[in-house]
Amino acid sequence: MAFLDNSGDIILDAVLTDVGRKRMAQGQFSISKFAIGDDEIDYALYNKNHPSGSAYYDLEILQTPILEAFTQINANINYGLKSYARQDLLYLPSIKMNNLMGRAVQTSSVGVTYLADPNSFASDDVPVTTKLTTDLGSNLSIMISADDSDKILMIETGLDSGNDPVGSSTNQSNFIIANDLLENNFTVSYNSKFISQVRGPDGNVDFSNVTGTGAASLTTGFIGADATVSSTTVGEFHDATVRGVLNRVYRSVGSGGSDTALNYSVMRGPRGTFTLLGLSINPDIPTSDYQEFGKTGQTQGSGASTQTYDYIDTSIFVTGNNTGVSMQIPIRIIRIAA
Repeated sequence: MAFLDNSGDIILDAVLTDVGRKRMAQGQFSISKFAIGDDEIDYALYNKNHPSGSAYYDLEILQTPILEAFTQINANINYGLKSYARQDLLYLPSIKMNNLMGRAVQTSSVGVTYLADPNSFASDDVPVTTKLTTDLGSNLSIMISADDSDKILMIETGLDSGNDPVGSSTNQSNFIIANDLLENNFTVSYNSKFISQVRGPDGNVDFSNVTGTGAASLTTGFIGADATVSSTTVGEFHDATVRGVLNRVYRSVGSGGSDTALNYSVMRGPRGTFTLLGLSINPDIPTSDYQEFGKTGQTQGSGASTQTYDYIDTSIFVTGNNTGVSMQIPIRIIRIAA
């Protein structure tokens, strides 16, 4: 790992990914597309008040240290640049995970979402979810494989703009719908070696304000979203398509003048769509897979339990099919140590 020397001319540093090396060895390598990213750039460094004039406004940005290219998937570009045909867009959509609603699963302090094997029990016949709650703390919610009646992944899109513009229904129409920034569908990419199915919202799902109150409610329901094709991005990954549903949570000013909708939605501006995800892990993942792709006999958290666990860390990638807005969600598949 090293930094590139960007003190002089701009250079191109390119390497083949592991998949690219495999294709080259097979005699099947060809470049059909490329991606551009700016993950390392902080545009807040643009200084319009630089004392030396306009030629120096972006000097700190241009001199930002840039890491050399890596071969691993998403080692360099986690949030790629997007292209939009329209040139008059004032705001671009964001995508975020909702951890405010009661059914929404939370991310742990180590940055992963726990997905527990419901058939995993400790020697005292206590299920893995109960043990994890002891070790990780009761405030952390845990997803259970194939159980859509419990915790779920909830994802929102919209303009994370704060008070300008505010998250009203009018601004949703003017800034989201009128500019074709709604996501009617999302593509979910997942490692089919560990996850057998992704489930998405059915036609009864709703996320909206409760009339006459400052609260919001979430109605859930799921259908299976079978993978249609193998992912073109990562080996052993499959793509499934799930519905996007119009987000009907709008600004609601409480007695103190604050927007109570922010107690339920993670988007601070006009909201677009949302989706819900349930995950099923492959049954009977062998211990050899936990040893090869994860860790075995590990403790979790700082709870009183001395229980040990086997786990595999993987990720799912969620992409809006209309705007291309995307996010990566780290998933930790976990069971009681074998």
